[in-house]
Amino acid sequence: MKKLILSAFVLCATLTGYSQSFDVANLRVGGGLYYATEIKNVGLTLNGAYAITDQWAAALSFTHIFEKNYVKWNILDLDGHYVFYQSDNNLNVYGLAGMSISFWKITFPAMNFGYGMTTPEIITTGSNIGMNLGVGANYPLTDNLNLAPELRFTIIEGSYLRIGATLQYMF
Repeated sequence: MKKLILSAFVLCATLTGYSQSFDVANLRVGGGLYYATEIKNVGLTLNGAYAITDQWAAALSFTHIFEKNYVKWNILDLDGHYVFYQSDNNLNVYGLAGMSISFWKITFPAMNFGYGMTTPEIITTGSNIGMNLGVGANYPLTDNLNLAPELRFTIIEGSYLRIGATLQYMF
């Protein structure tokens, strides 16, 4: 946890150094749905991407996978995007790579067996750090709305694939 806090501090300090040149016109923020294969459930995501150049973007996202079999998942992703295809109608396709931090919580409810025999509620939590690899696209629907489908593989203990799309507002 100390490493996570230190990493967040270093990231904030680095971004603060670039804040003088921050152009909100290069920012996209939005939300959408994802399906996680090994978790076998759907979740909601909130994300944002900032185009550093025409080829490179930095992205941050938070995904909550709905509870299934007493397990809740939250995933924080910090990725870099590299545009390797740009069409005339502004469609672009990018590869992504980055870091993923997965947080999980298992809650087994208390059980009553009768005759005064009750088990307590059991809660277990944990986190894993992994690596993201994937591909995505940006397709402008209007001047201010962007559709961004993605296919993202997270390499971690119990690796999983996420398939989804977000609708983003472009400033």
